[in-house]
Amino acid sequence: MLIGVTWKDSINEIEGKRKIIRVSEDVPQVGVLAFGLVDRGTNIIEVRPTTLCPLSCIYCSVNAGPRSTNRWAEFIDDPGALLSALEEVIRFKDVNDVEVHIDGMGEPGVYPHLVELVRGIKAISGVSRVSIQTRLYMLNDDSLRELAQAGLDRINLSVDSLNPELAKRISGVPWYDVNRVKDLVTHALELGINVIISPVWLPGINDDDMVSIIKWAREAGLGKNELPPVLIQKYIPHKRGRRVKVRVMTWQEFWGKIRELENKLGVKLSATNDGLNIHRAPKLPIPYDVDDEVKVRIISRGIIKGEFLGVILPLRNSVIYDRVITVIAEPNMEKILIGKQVKVRIIENNNNIYIGRLI
Repeated sequence: MLIGVTWKDSINEIEGKRKIIRVSEDVPQVGVLAFGLVDRGTNIIEVRPTTLCPLSCIYCSVNAGPRSTNRWAEFIDDPGALLSALEEVIRFKDVNDVEVHIDGMGEPGVYPHLVELVRGIKAISGVSRVSIQTRLYMLNDDSLRELAQAGLDRINLSVDSLNPELAKRISGVPWYDVNRVKDLVTHALELGINVIISPVWLPGINDDDMVSIIKWAREAGLGKNELPPVLIQKYIPHKRGRRVKVRVMTWQEFWGKIRELENKLGVKLSATNDGLNIHRAPKLPIPYDVDDEVKVRIISRGIIKGEFLGVILPLRNSVIYDRVITVIAEPNMEKILIGKQVKVRIIENNNNIYIGRLI
């Protein structure tokens, strides 16, 4: 680790490059991937509190961190807005086994209201589990203790190598220390927080690390409550993400290698929806369809250069129906657009994530 260089320095670097947008309570919490809630029609609800991330992982599917080449804004959402919206969505779903998964286009571990958010989520009727996807490095013993007391049930840990130098290379920053992460995992387990590891398999880069990660996870006691200790992810290049020059495995090849590892090490490395307690649950209505023309009030930049965020009008003061939308436009139109009402044609709507173009 470089002396005097920390993850907070990486966040400061981002703040010097991009506009930091704090999402207020009057902005709808459904409609974009950058912040708010994502509902895919199951009992799992994704909560996305921030896009900030101090790492620059070489394969990052959302191009986060200081080395991002396409972002021109970052978002920090209001915890009260997230909790209020979440409570309304859970009432709408009307099931008593909701898992709220804190993740997003950034690192939740840097969110300044994380403990408050977890505590508030766990207090909502219908929530059975609170989990978080994190690199963990940005937390410490005290914050882990606070999260355990707030009700955090599980950490889905992103670790791609136990080799310190390779782990630094994959993370894209010189200060990352995987041994510190291992110590934090031990502390989390002592506090009663379950941990499973979700490494990304990069063929030709961290092949041998899959075995070492599985052995460590098994020995450390990860994956309680019948969950596998490790759920390996296949590397998939994303259009806007960072790409690694590796041979991308087919799904058939990937699952064949997973079965080989299971047989070799005697460890279960896959899980069904039933095993993860994931099932269908009422999906939020889709108030707007592709090709619909809508009135939009532009409120800020979007996360990617050439994107803006807008609120679809009129508002109904309901999380169930109100939506925010990403509007594609030329970056040099920023001063003209922000604060104005414009007409937009919706060109994409997947899981209530809206993208549109100016008419």
